[in-house]
Amino acid sequence: MSSSSQDLTPQLDLGSTFGALLIGVIIAAVLVGVTNIQAFVYFQMHSNTGRTFYKLVVHLLTFDVLHLALIIHCVYYYLVNNYANIGALTKVVWSFKAPVIYGVHLLYVYHIWIALPITIGIIVILCAEFNDTLCWLII
Repeated sequence: MSSSSQDLTPQLDLGSTFGALLIGVIIAAVLVGVTNIQAFVYFQMHSNTGRTFYKLVVHLLTFDVLHLALIIHCVYYYLVNNYANIGALTKVVWSFKAPVIYGVHLLYVYHIWIALPITIGIIVILCAEFNDTLCWLII
């Protein structure tokens, strides 16, 4: 009588969830490539539009690449590092929490800045939000 370790682990069909996640990351990577090409063409064709648009394109491109790196890390964590580890599915990896938390907190600070355009208040709120965000990422 032979038993294998595969018989002892519960069988979960994660193809519909993790398969969709992997396909989404591949599509996101392709779209980041398209964005890079568009930025390259913009820098080549419209170099005299001004520094404001140039900085805006650089910042958007940077955030797009950073977001792709975070979602690739998230998928790598679940599909490679914790392959067949059912306990890992109960934990949310930091690279999944980071864009959500920073996005929500920056939107919150932006709305406060619109309501109260006081520089000192914004600095205090940014420091408090940064500390709160670090706590959320550590937990």
